[in-house]
Amino acid sequence: MEENTTYKPFAYQENYIPAEGETVFYNTEQTLTKTKNDCTTGIPSSVNLTAEANKFVSNESVDEANEQAEAWLKTNSQAYANNTGTCFIDSTPPSTIVLSTSNITPNTVVLSWTEATDNIGVSGYDIYIGDTFLDTTSNDVLSYTVNELSPSTAYSFYIKAKDFAGNSSNSNVLEVNTLPLTLTLKAVKSVIFEKKSTSWSGCKDATSADLQHTDNNVIGGGKDASYFYLNRYRGVIDTSSISARPKSAKIKFKFSQNTVGNALTFNLYGANIQIPVGQNFQLVDWNDWDSSTFINSVSVPVNSTSENEIPLTSSQLDLLLSQQAFNFFLISNGDRNNSDPSTNNRPTLSITPTTGEVYLECEF
Repeated sequence: MEENTTYKPFAYQENYIPAEGETVFYNTEQTLTKTKNDCTTGIPSSVNLTAEANKFVSNESVDEANEQAEAWLKTNSQAYANNTGTCFIDSTPPSTIVLSTSNITPNTVVLSWTEATDNIGVSGYDIYIGDTFLDTTSNDVLSYTVNELSPSTAYSFYIKAKDFAGNSSNSNVLEVNTLPLTLTLKAVKSVIFEKKSTSWSGCKDATSADLQHTDNNVIGGGKDASYFYLNRYRGVIDTSSISARPKSAKIKFKFSQNTVGNALTFNLYGANIQIPVGQNFQLVDWNDWDSSTFINSVSVPVNSTSENEIPLTSSQLDLLLSQQAFNFFLISNGDRNNSDPSTNNRPTLSITPTTGEVYLECEF
């Protein structure tokens, strides 16, 4: 009997005829999978080579017979795969995927896309920012967080789905604008100045206030049977943390109570008298708005307690870089236009930590 050099899992047929009284052990079925590795083009197939049961014999044990089978598989499986396997030529790209975004911040965005399908299989996804390759994910990952973006900046993204043959298809291109970087600075000190007089002009034109309220947060003009009242808000914001000119900025405020019954207009003024953060207000400061710079105004809807905002002008944005305190007034339209009130119903400014703050919001 000649030695078997084919893929049959035995060496000599006579090995299977035990001598009289001899105990022999045979292998169990063993299988090894190999991928064809000699394809110059296309996708190589995988082939199973099997060492059938009872084809390898041992005088020692079944395990030793199995070791013979496994050694034979390791020796012959690659050649068997190269001889019997195929090289599949695939020119079909993966299906088109749909890209979407979520959780956009000043510096990050989350990309998510639908799963691609392919006749052979999807190998993974490439992520592009503009036309620049950013990263790749495996075929079971369908989202990616992009970091280190710039605030208030437009970016475009698309995803490339790839298969094992090198075919690919692109998703839709998605335009994304990152959010502005927001800095919020609340008024570090504030006061409600109040003047009471038997005449409106006595309030409006007074050189100093009567009171600096710490617990009475009403604002605007009012009138009862005996007196006229006028309240003005003056605040100071520490701007020492602002190191670059904001793209925009606004003063934001709201009322904790507003039952006036008509729309209101409030005006934002800069202050000529610059009160440092550590300095106390004086009653005479209350009238400084009259010769100060008018910045902007906002119309507050009837009985509204929603947040209001008054944008700063370009010149005021420059002043925020002075590293000094930003001093400002909030006054009612009746105060500005010298319109005497007919009732004592004034809105209550929300300036406590539990109900809200008057603050500066900068966007960079």
